[in-house]
Amino acid sequence: MNDRDRINDNLNEMSDTIDCLYTTANSCVRNKLLNHLRRNVSNLSMLVQGLQIGESTNSSQISTGRLFTPDELAGYNGKNGNPAYVAVNGIVYDVSNVAAWGGATHFGLAAGADVTSQFASCHAGQPILGKLKMVGKMKE
Repeated sequence: MNDRDRINDNLNEMSDTIDCLYTTANSCVRNKLLNHLRRNVSNLSMLVQGLQIGESTNSSQISTGRLFTPDELAGYNGKNGNPAYVAVNGIVYDVSNVAAWGGATHFGLAAGADVTSQFASCHAGQPILGKLKMVGKMKE
């Protein structure tokens, strides 16, 4: 699934959630639906930021990068001299020299993994990804 498909999925989920908000009177259910909308907005923000980064960078920078499977990415965990890589929205970034990823961990997350959902929930709308070196893409 590419980023544009993910954007459409989030928009469809948001539309369905809004429909449910109109019909519910239960405040607990309404709060859950609003939290779901907030998560969708964060996801959309991250996806759009990823598209903007992709458009603003030299496309050959990513296309010449490596394609990673989840198993291959797991080897880049920052241990035993390996670099520390993470994937966000299908793009693999090098976090080896990022202070916040010291020891190849960041607030309980470990390098060598896809951290898209955690990134979206913590850093939505922040221009963090543009500061990281892109080393490849995840295989679809």
